[in-house]
Formats: sequence, structure tokens, C-alpha cells
Amino acid sequence: MAKTYKSAVDLWILAIMIGVPLAVILTGVSIAFGLYFFHWHESLGRFAGAFLILTGAGTSALIATFAFPCCYTLTETELSIRCGAYKLVVPYNKIQRLELSCSLWNAPALSVNRVKIIHEGGICLVSPKNRGEFIADLQARLPSSRARA
Repeated sequence: MAKTYKSAVDLWILAIMIGVPLAVILTGVSIAFGLYFFHWHESLGRFAGAFLILTGAGTSALIATFAFPCCYTLTETELSIRCGAYKLVVPYNKIQRLELSCSLWNAPALSVNRVKIIHEGGICLVSPKNRGEFIADLQARLPSSRARA
């Protein structure tokens, strides 16, 4: 039976993911429609503001495309990792070791409290909401000689 774990989300990461594009959009709006103390020609200010608004909206779209949803599914034979458009499948027989990790490395994870999955194809970092339950469930599905943390 498949079981899905959602990613834990650190509030500071969420704040950056929402705050940075929002700040760019609001800056663009203020330049385009309100801040005339730069003494720019009006059309240049509107162009710069529109550019910033589109940049912020595009950044928001990219973040949403590559960050949500972020979840990890344990099936009968493999671990399926999905983070937005990114998807990775790791068969259980390829997993060599599991370790607890606290890392800022780029990964399909929305929290720095992570599980490092070392497998024959490399390393993957995931951040399930309940790390202990996830590790226990994953270890129970692994071949008996593999990945005992």
C-alpha cells in the first residue's frame, strides 16, 4: 500500500519564496504608478515598473512550478519524490543508507531538517513532516540487508 508524506515547510523559506517576488511586484507598481521623485520621464517609469511587475510574476510562476506540491510517496517497490515539475523515482533495492541531515543544499525539500538518502545513483535530500515516521516506514520497506540508519 502506497503512503504519501508531505514536505515539512520552514516558515523562513516560505517567507522568502513569497516575499521576494511580492517585493519586486510592489516595487514595480510603485515605480509605475506613484514614485515620481526619480524625475524620470513618465513612460520610462511605467516601462521600468511593468518590467519589474512581469519579473516578479515570472519568478512567482517559476517558484510555484518547481516547488509545489512537494511530497514523497512510498510504494510497494520504490520511493517516488515529487517537487513541482521535478520527479525522481528510487527503487528500494538501490538505497544504501539513510541519514538525518540539516542542509541548505538544493533539494526537493522545503525545510532544512532533512533525510539524506544515499542510493546507487547518488544522494537525495528530502524533508518529510514527520522524519521519524518516514524513516521507520522507509526502512520497513527496504530489503533486510539495506539502509539501517
